Order: sequence, then C-alpha cells, then structure tokens
Amino acid sequence: MKRIFTYIILICCGLPIAAQKDYGFRLWEDSLITLRDQVMNEPDETARLALNEDFMTLLEEVLQRPHSFEHKWDSVKNFAVLTSPDNVFRIFTWYVMKQDYSVENFGFVQIYNESRKKFLLFPLYDKRNAIDYPKTMIGNHNRWYGAVYYKIIPVKGKDFTYYTLLGWNGNNLLTNQKIIEILHFNKEKVPIFGGRIFKNYPEKVSRVIFEYSKNATLHLNYEQQQYLVSTGKYNPKTKEMDYKAVNAPMIIFDELIPMEEGLSSAAFLVPESSLSQGFVEESGRWVFMKSVRGTNPDKVKPDYHYSPRQIYNPQKR
Repeated sequence: MKRIFTYIILICCGLPIAAQKDYGFRLWEDSLITLRDQVMNEPDETARLALNEDFMTLLEEVLQRPHSFEHKWDSVKNFAVLTSPDNVFRIFTWYVMKQDYSVENFGFVQIYNESRKKFLLFPLYDKRNAIDYPKTMIGNHNRWYGAVYYKIIPVKGKDFTYYTLLGWNGNNLLTNQKIIEILHFNKEKVPIFGGRIFKNYPEKVSRVIFEYSKNATLHLNYEQQQYLVSTGKYNPKTKEMDYKAVNAPMIIFDELIPMEEGLSSAAFLVPESSLSQGFVEESGRWVFMKSVRGTNPDKVKPDYHYSPRQIYNPQKR
C-alpha cells in the first residue's frame, strides 16, 4: 500500500494548473501506465503479482473519483480500455504472465446507476479455470471468463441490450484463445456475462471460445463484409446454385483445422485463412454462417494500371 500512497502524493502535489481542466486524470493515467510497465517487466512472479495488486488498487481509486468516466484514456497502450458505443459503460482489462507461461486476466466494469445517481465499479478476476462448463456458463462478474477485450458490438435484444465483446486470452504455454463474449446488465446494473443469442452454431453456447496453437494467429474481427448467400434457385445454364452478394457488418473469423490429420488437440489447431466463418446479426441474435467467402468492400483496392501485352517480334532483335 505504501507504493500506492506514493503515487497519490506525487500526483496531488505535482498537479499543474493546465492539467486541472482534466481534473488531474492525465497524470493519473501516466502513473498507471508507468506502474503497468513495471508489472510487465518484473521478472519475479511474486513481485509481479504484488505490483499488479498495486495497479488494481490505484486504478480503483482513480475510477471512483468524480468525472472519471469523462476521461478519454487515449494514451493507454499497455492495458485495454473500451467504452461502449452507446456510452453506457466502460470496461478495463489486462493480463499478467505467470512463471509457467499461463496468463491471468484482470479488469473493471464501470457503469452509471441512474437510480443511485452514481457510477458503480465491478472488479473482474479471472475464474476460467474454476468454471466447469465455460462455453455455456452464464454468471455475474464473480464468474468471469477472463480475456483482454478489443471490440464492443451492441446488439438490441428483446429484454436487454447485449454487448458482444471480442477478446484475446494468452491462456497457457501451448495455446492462445480468442473469445466472443456476451455481456448485459440486470436491473441493478450488475454485469452478467454469457448469453444464449447464438443461432445455428454447431454447439449450444453462451460464449464462443476458439483455442488454437500458440504459434498461430487467429483473425477475429467485426467489419463490413460482402459475402455470397444462396438464392435457393438452380441455374440451368451453369448447372449450379445461384448466389447473390450481400453487404453487411459481421463477425468474421478463420476456420480452425488440425496441422495434420488426427491431431485434434487445441495445441495443434491452426487457422486456415482461406476458410472463413462468421456471425451476422439478425433480430438481436448472432446467426452462424458456416462458409463465408468474404471480401471487405470498405478496404481500398489497389489501382489497376493497364500494361500492353508484349508480343515477340523477331525483326526487333
């Protein structure tokens, strides 16, 4: 705790007049970035976890201060800060590497409670190793399947707005994970993780967990895609089914396949970039698409320059 008080004293005593317009949060942010760097660079696990506890304590102190939700957190690079597009809540997530190369995730959810006229703060501790059925579990912040999130996608459901979170989990020595998490808030504004809003997926899930080889990179993105869907009509000329192009935002990801036939363990699963799958939002649910031939229409295509064909002419030799 002495380290935390040192950070607070330095901030309060060194607050310049120019920073007062930001209520001092820029200096708080700089101190948190510095402390987070110390966590990441500390070689001893015990000391690393102690520093992480200091980081969490300091961040909690900062987020409980008035006007903290107004701060942009736009200089942060060593922990993730996401604000929902509708400005309802903010989520902070980060990880700590353990000595055995496994990862433990941490975080906070910050949300405004209208009835209590105050912001509520919910700490997140990684419980994934204590969850028996992680793909189907639905629970509050005390049963969080840890991840570091990089995207929030609101989906309007019948009773709630479901926030779809795309995240990464360093997991262990052999595998990484990418996660499609579902978050909503109950009437008391308590965060609930997991949601049964996935349709046509091969499994009954409340979150989608992709586990794959540590040596691979899985692309899991939310972007505008142009993809082909069957019209349900048969073309007698081509003797094939007719397809039409549809433009829509979607969650798109690589299909995971084994490195070699018979190697079904997650440590041997790798993404095949030519085989894409995805989810398209429909009436508040994510509809699974097994095969997506996606092309992002928003991406700038390279200019085409015509070059005349060079025909061999023996007289020019």
